[in-house]
Amino acid sequence: MKVRAAGIAGKIGTLRLFPGSVFFKVAGLVVLATLVVASLLAWQAWRLGDRVTALGIAATARQSIDSVAGTLLPAIRFGDAERVEALLAEHLEASGPDLLGGLVISGTGEILAQVGDLGPLLPELEALAREALESGTRQGNTQGHMVAVPERLSPEGAPVAAVAEVWSDAGLRAATVWDRQLMLLTGAGSLAVMLLVSLLWLRRVVLRPLAMLQQAMSRVAAGDYDVELSMHGRRDEFGDLARHLADLTETLGRGRDAQEARGRAHEAQNRVVRHLSEALNELAEGSLEHSIREEFPDEYEELRGNYNRAVDSLRAAMTEVNAGALNIHGSAEEIAKASDDLSRRTETQAATLEETAAALDQMLSSVRDAAQSARDAENSVQAASKLADQNGEVMRSAVEAMGGIERSSQQINEIIGVIDDIAFQTNLLALNAGVEAARAGSSGKGFAVVASEVRALAQRSSDAAQQIKTLISGSADQVRDGVELVERSGEALSEVVAQVGQISALVSNIAGVASEQAQGLTEINTGVSNLDRVTQQNAAMVEQSTAAAHMLRGDAGKLSHLIQGFRLGVTTGQVGREDNAAA
Repeated sequence: MKVRAAGIAGKIGTLRLFPGSVFFKVAGLVVLATLVVASLLAWQAWRLGDRVTALGIAATARQSIDSVAGTLLPAIRFGDAERVEALLAEHLEASGPDLLGGLVISGTGEILAQVGDLGPLLPELEALAREALESGTRQGNTQGHMVAVPERLSPEGAPVAAVAEVWSDAGLRAATVWDRQLMLLTGAGSLAVMLLVSLLWLRRVVLRPLAMLQQAMSRVAAGDYDVELSMHGRRDEFGDLARHLADLTETLGRGRDAQEARGRAHEAQNRVVRHLSEALNELAEGSLEHSIREEFPDEYEELRGNYNRAVDSLRAAMTEVNAGALNIHGSAEEIAKASDDLSRRTETQAATLEETAAALDQMLSSVRDAAQSARDAENSVQAASKLADQNGEVMRSAVEAMGGIERSSQQINEIIGVIDDIAFQTNLLALNAGVEAARAGSSGKGFAVVASEVRALAQRSSDAAQQIKTLISGSADQVRDGVELVERSGEALSEVVAQVGQISALVSNIAGVASEQAQGLTEINTGVSNLDRVTQQNAAMVEQSTAAAHMLRGDAGKLSHLIQGFRLGVTTGQVGREDNAAA
């Protein structure tokens, strides 16, 4: 079905305008740009009007003051202040309401005349007049509302006075209000017309092509790819979109055709998959007799031939496997019988070697215990010998200590003798001191008392020394008796040490013989143990071989039983059933 551009254009009215649409955005941008430009132009025109008004006031003020300055010069020359004020008042009345007032100052700076209601403007106007008088040139403010000129009697002469006026632009502004309003109304009307024309132009140039593209794309989205647009010849973006849309519809049409072709191919593929599924299901059930007889499409015919050849090859392989399983089962049966006989003989030999090893273990344990007892006795004798040697050393040390004590007692006796001599000498000195004190009379009484005490102390020291000497002498006698007893004990211990040494030598010989016997029995026991271990390992290997033979026989039976689950089209053996019956 072909959709023409005219048919699409007839439905443009269905395109709604909403704030998010392209037309709304573009229209808003145009309106905003127009308003900005119009506002700038209006602002510039308004400023231009204000500037023209200010220039007009300034020009009027210059002409007016030049005129009045020439009129006032004769009166100023003669100093007629009344005449000056009268002329200035006539000029104020003749100039109308725009002239607010004026003044004249003399060369000395005094005000000759003042007219008009100046109010707060008087100080500024007076300062401007004085500045013109001092500078000799025309002066004015930045707004041009005030102006002052100097008065000279001759062109080269010095200023003799100054005239100043202040003007108002209210009247001129009031006269330009209607012109400004008319300019604003004209600008607003022009703006409205331009906006309307711009929106209509946007609707024709932007909105209508967009509507046509929208309708065409809606039909394409609905699956109708036979869409034609009349915008192919346009050289703008809409023409590009129309051409791209045409390319897209052509591509989608080819895709639809390809999809239909894929559908037909998928149907043929499903038929092939169904036949293969049925054949594979028969294969899974164990039937190797089923082949695919129905013809496949050309692209799948090779797959059918490969499957049939694979089934034929599998059937031949399973037949050979079945024959091999029968042979393996017979051989495994013979191996299992031979392994059972070898296992029984190996177990008998292992039991005999185990009993021999146990007897040798008991004998070796007895010899080891005897050798250990001999070594323990040897260790005890050696310990007793060492203890006897240590006691002999102790005895010798005790004898030496007793000798030292005896020598110390003799030295103490000598020291006590010295102390006794010192006490005797001290007693004689105290006696002499007492005699001298008696000779001295009453002045030596204190010295006599001290001498008496020293004599008594010397006597007590002599008595104590005699007692210590008596005790030391008794101790020395006892030490000599102890030394004699210790010497006798040392001789007895020396004899004991000699006997213990002989006993230790005998016990060492006994222990050495027992150790040699234990070493020999250990070697014999090791050999028997190795022989027993090897026999046990052989028995274990025989058991494993027997188990492997039985397992091989069982696996051969299972393999034959599994092969019987396949329908090969030939007669298979009955090994599986016989093996199961034997089990």
